[in-house]
Amino acid sequence: MMVLKLINQVQNYSWGSTDYIPTLLGKDFNGAHCAELWMGDHPRGTSSTIVDNRKISLDQLVLKDPKLILGNDISRFGNHFSFLFKVLSAESPLSIQAHPNKIQAEKGFLDENTRNIPLNAFNRNYKDNNHKPEIICALTNFTAMCGFRRNDTIEANFKKLDSLIFKYKLQNCFDNSVENSTEVFFSNLMKLDKNDLGNLIASALEWAGNNKSVEADLIKKFSVLYKNDPGVLAPLFLNVFILKPGEALFQGAGELHAYVEGTGIELMANSDNVLRGGLTPKYIDVPELLKVLNFKYTEKSILNSKEIKPGIFEYETISREFVLKTYCVEKDNIVEVDNKGSVEIILGIKGNAVISTKDGDFPIAKGESFVIPASNGSYTLSGIAEIYSAGIPGIKEV
Repeated sequence: MMVLKLINQVQNYSWGSTDYIPTLLGKDFNGAHCAELWMGDHPRGTSSTIVDNRKISLDQLVLKDPKLILGNDISRFGNHFSFLFKVLSAESPLSIQAHPNKIQAEKGFLDENTRNIPLNAFNRNYKDNNHKPEIICALTNFTAMCGFRRNDTIEANFKKLDSLIFKYKLQNCFDNSVENSTEVFFSNLMKLDKNDLGNLIASALEWAGNNKSVEADLIKKFSVLYKNDPGVLAPLFLNVFILKPGEALFQGAGELHAYVEGTGIELMANSDNVLRGGLTPKYIDVPELLKVLNFKYTEKSILNSKEIKPGIFEYETISREFVLKTYCVEKDNIVEVDNKGSVEIILGIKGNAVISTKDGDFPIAKGESFVIPASNGSYTLSGIAEIYSAGIPGIKEV
């Protein structure tokens, strides 16, 4: 089967930017907030393509002949893409959130179905039965908060606020006699009444007004948008990262995080399960969030790609559902790609290239995306271009 050019859906969320995705696609969206460009077969935003002069959705095309498009990976992931590929462009913060692991997702989805909660209900947590590990790779400078800080750092940060609310209602969470102090602290913070939370945020704003730091700037930014929201305090208990283009972060199950500002390539397991913890007008289910969170501190590091073949760079993660690569196509240098019998989606970010396959040549320009079916096998890229690739890693030996 030849490669298939995609027609993709743009998600217009209020936090989205108005410029990057329209510029990438070369389309006028009349100033709309274009938050995400989705590439894949997720039911909330499946891509389409043209086959025999007829438009067909990608999910329906896969069902016609799963093995032709997905190859042997149907034995691992079923008759659908194992990943969802996005361009994410944020002008203002996304909600503070975490995603369940696979067992939690299956249990939560079944439970909410049993309770007859509609999939589009305001209080629905689980939209499907899958987990959602994800990687974000910066295309512009990109600010993110990811993972809890060390216990002693969280305590020290809140002590700086000189807040009586922290002193008398939260600081004892960090006593040596308290096990899981970060969990106890976060749980108690999320359960503060409105007045206590407002007083604590007021202390944080006073501190932020007298200090120059990334954390202080974020607290002020968040307070303008969400005022009496526990997420305003997140820079004090979550790690803050400012990614440069090409740098990435991986989020595993249960990692509390929020993407604050910037544009990046996002790749995840094919799921839309989100449990929120702040900076949002959407539903926040604190007890359910606490069930899925990973409170253990781990040293979180920025990921950089590694060149695995000439012109092919890979971001290594533990995910079995996806692998993110970049193809750097330069003049007089042909990039040789072997998808090893797995499906792949590629997206042009800069320049122009030609995809050469056994079925012919297909030009790919900035903003264009293609599915490379598993049956296609190897192909080459020529021209001058920067291309991102979403694919499936081979089975790793243990």
